[in-house]
Amino acid sequence: MNTFRFKKRYKVLIGFVILIAILLFAAPRVGRWYIVKNSLDLVGRNMTIDKIRLNYFTGTIRIENLKLFESKSDSVFLSFKRLKVNLNYLPLFKNEIFVKYISLDDPNVMVLQNGDIFNFSDLMTSDTLQVVKDTIPDKPIMYIINNISINRGFVKYTDQLLDHSISMNRIDLNIPGFTWNSDSTRLGVDFRFIDGGRLYSNLALNQADSTYSVTLKLDSLNLNIIEPYVENSMYISAISGYLSNDIIITGDMRSIMNISVQGTNQIFDFQMQDTLKRTIFSFDEFSVDVDTFLLEQNRISLNNIKIARPFIFVELIDSANNWLNIMKPSPEAVTDTLHQNTDTLKTEDKSSFTFSKLEIAEGKIKLTDKTLRYPFEYTIDNIMISSSPDKKIPEWIDITMSAGLNGTGSFKAELALDPLSASDMDISLSIGQFRMKDVEPYFMHYFGFPVTSGRMNFSTQNSMRANSLKSNNSIYFRKFNLAKKSDEKTEYNIPLRLALGVMSDKDGIIDLKAPVEMEGENVKVGNVRKIVFHAIGTLFVKAAVSPLNMIGGLFQVDPEKLETIHLLLTDPSPDKENMKSVDLLADILNKKPGLDIDIVYCINNPKTADTLAYILASEDYARSTGTSGTGSNTVPDSILSRFILGKMPADSLLAKSGLRELCRNYAGAEKLNFKIDSLRSSQASFLQSYMVNDKMIPADRFRIVSIMPDSIKYEETVPSFRIFFTAGDENPVE
Repeated sequence: MNTFRFKKRYKVLIGFVILIAILLFAAPRVGRWYIVKNSLDLVGRNMTIDKIRLNYFTGTIRIENLKLFESKSDSVFLSFKRLKVNLNYLPLFKNEIFVKYISLDDPNVMVLQNGDIFNFSDLMTSDTLQVVKDTIPDKPIMYIINNISINRGFVKYTDQLLDHSISMNRIDLNIPGFTWNSDSTRLGVDFRFIDGGRLYSNLALNQADSTYSVTLKLDSLNLNIIEPYVENSMYISAISGYLSNDIIITGDMRSIMNISVQGTNQIFDFQMQDTLKRTIFSFDEFSVDVDTFLLEQNRISLNNIKIARPFIFVELIDSANNWLNIMKPSPEAVTDTLHQNTDTLKTEDKSSFTFSKLEIAEGKIKLTDKTLRYPFEYTIDNIMISSSPDKKIPEWIDITMSAGLNGTGSFKAELALDPLSASDMDISLSIGQFRMKDVEPYFMHYFGFPVTSGRMNFSTQNSMRANSLKSNNSIYFRKFNLAKKSDEKTEYNIPLRLALGVMSDKDGIIDLKAPVEMEGENVKVGNVRKIVFHAIGTLFVKAAVSPLNMIGGLFQVDPEKLETIHLLLTDPSPDKENMKSVDLLADILNKKPGLDIDIVYCINNPKTADTLAYILASEDYARSTGTSGTGSNTVPDSILSRFILGKMPADSLLAKSGLRELCRNYAGAEKLNFKIDSLRSSQASFLQSYMVNDKMIPADRFRIVSIMPDSIKYEETVPSFRIFFTAGDENPVE
């Protein structure tokens, strides 16, 4: 009887154990079946799972080949090959969770974005059921999770509006572990981008004080992944290059602005093309070594900035340039109709930007100007820029620059500046062997003069302090010549050839000094160029529009003596004083080979005839009275009138005439005209012979104009030569 009962209990026990085993065996399988069958109700999407296994002895749950599909689609949103979680049972009885490890193999995630909507937005929809809050506080769950790892992950992000995808594969994530009461947590990430590049990252989180530190290493990220986003704001066709960095980011989770960045960043083989497939910006390497970047204090301090072989293409078109034209217009902002009170609290925004060293090597700028009627292209190459601490003034830096100008000229500059103050700066700049022919399109477009030859040297030294400028400027031209002006309409009508002739010496040299001293609010870095070139330009304009004044200053003579040579009515040659002016003109032509002169014979025929008639009548009176040669040439008007009336037939009308008319009638119009023509011829012949034979001036360097043009209004009683300086064979007095 006892044996029977024992056997019966044994069978029941065995059956119970078998039942439990069957239930335990079936539980994960039934769970898999239930989840798959009811996935649409559970998560709102279809799901498939190949296996769910649970090892009751080791506490390991394993899920294999899970696939979660897109909403109302058979496309896979998320999948993984295997998920393993190892759980320790015993701590559960103490309201603790102890996970030995979590391992996720080959996860695959497809993220789609359409505007503000993502393909996982429906999974994040909040539950509309109101949860009744438990008034009895639960005992907090304590947790320990160790060894979290993700292996060989793949993530693909697609922006459907831009039709652009970014893919990352071989994603490896490792978290050594964290606990409910631990002071720190560490996380490591390692993955590759499909288009090129690899990311290494480590996160250290201090839970005690909420601080964190992130080490970020990016290796050769292909920058074409940002091309669609750049195309959103710029009209470009392509961007290429690679980004690498090694930085450390530290911060405080309690204050988002409390963030600091240190490390190096590098972009290499960068190139950007416009919509015409032209490279507009490129460089071989651009590296920045960040010493301090404090976001909260708005302070940036860089150890060095290095750019190797940069290239910039600039094209001037109409009133803009290619860089302005590639910028897409910003969408109009919606006007905020809500009234906001003005913030009356003034805050001081103290910011700083400093760098220890700047280095730009072998740079190049290509400039094309299509705003002109003539094609213009210019290349500035071999651009070298470097910086170093100033040896004289603490906290200042020195910057040196050099470049080649279109294959012939050179550019050099030295700057000493205070990085914290834009108002304090010393600038020295020089341009050597600048070929003037290179800028001929500008001379043709604005002034109408072709450039035939010439080289320029320019130097400027500027000392800027708060609201003050001291500038010493020198400009030097050698053999700078312009051809005759074209017949086309130009922007400005300035006789530049004349200006060059005035300022050039006998060797074709122009050497100008233009010191400038200014004080006031207009003294700013951006205005220095305008101030300097205005001072130099004023000299050229003055030489062009007032050549007599400038020549008078150069030869230290009264400009009036260069303008008019007064003549006599009784002698072919000028008097002694006016001959000095003739000699001075000859000297000017010898020393200014770029200048010619037009000598215009000016005479007012009626007034000259009156004067000449009086002289002839006076001479006849002197001969008839025997007073000729006595030294007294003054005859009272009444006596001279009676003398003339005595020599002429009786005429009641003539007797009533004044002395001027009496003299004119006495001399006779034919005789007066003959005398005037003879005087003009003899005085012009004398000057021609004197300049050529005595002063050895080539006959083609001056021109005597015997017939006065209508443009000259002459009111003097005696003739004179009026002097006009010209360039070449141009004639300004036609």
